Amino acid sequence: MSSSRFVVAIASRRPIADTSEERIALAPLGAEVIVIETTDRATLLAGLRDVDVVVNRFGRFDAETIGQLDRCRAIVQPSTGYDQIDVEAATKRGIVVMNLPFQCLDEVANHAIAFILTLNRKLSEAQKRVRAGEWNPASLLPIGPITGETFGVLGFGNIARATARRAQAFDLNVIAYDPYVNPSIAKDMNVELVSLDELLRRADYVSCHLPLNAQTHHLMNAERFHQMKPSAIFVNTARGPVVDERGLIEALEKSWIAAAGLDVLEQEPPDPANPLLHMENVIVTPHLAGTSSSTPPRQRRHVIENVVGYLKGEKPNGLLNPAAWERARARLMMLA
Repeated sequence: MSSSRFVVAIASRRPIADTSEERIALAPLGAEVIVIETTDRATLLAGLRDVDVVVNRFGRFDAETIGQLDRCRAIVQPSTGYDQIDVEAATKRGIVVMNLPFQCLDEVANHAIAFILTLNRKLSEAQKRVRAGEWNPASLLPIGPITGETFGVLGFGNIARATARRAQAFDLNVIAYDPYVNPSIAKDMNVELVSLDELLRRADYVSCHLPLNAQTHHLMNAERFHQMKPSAIFVNTARGPVVDERGLIEALEKSWIAAAGLDVLEQEPPDPANPLLHMENVIVTPHLAGTSSSTPPRQRRHVIENVVGYLKGEKPNGLLNPAAWERARARLMMLA
């Protein structure tokens, strides 16, 4: 057992080459940094026996796994999405869960808008035709003007708001569906909050920014795609299982919607036979939206900030389960 006041573990399926920044930042707090490199859950749990904080680069922390964390009182998920962690189970155990709500905000928002522009302007099809020797712009109609059209966002969290601001720069009218957001936030941004049904009926472009949970799994299914305009474009830069791919494929095949831009899929990497990979009105990117050259160092910095703040007893910005905070803090004070 470590003689340090705190033990922070980075749990990863891949080798971690360098932890110098973590050690420098955490040493003044009396925290030791260890790395648990394994693909085996039993080995993971053995390594976490004397750990206070775990940075999850391992994968799924389900209720069974969390139920065996006797000492650990904080899990840091180094991403915006946190569906890898059973937050409810962690809360019951008095374990706080933190994510990184801002670490790739600009990249994802830019990617969503890039999908909209590329699909609206039919750039892929235009390039294909030019390379084939065609030069007939009228053959690519209809093309929506974007300006003055309606942009709908599913979810209105940080990334959705950043995407909405970009859409407004193109003079799109922005509407949003989010039953949990404070209406004053939308009002201040000149965004109209509407029901899901109304958004799907009105929007010319629908950009999905929903977290994955029991309520959002397959929220976008055949029935909901059928509510959209035949000219509408659907974009998903959130989580693949929010969309029922069978319903989306049917919607595209039957022209219920015009096109789709997908950065995430239900199965990643996808089956090469997945019809979405072979449709001319679909663009698929490999979970790329949050990626830029700046992302890894920013992500690392945000993880360190979260861990340092937690060990100082400061409530983090990315706290996902405030109900567990006091129990975890009490445990932290005992160790200190």
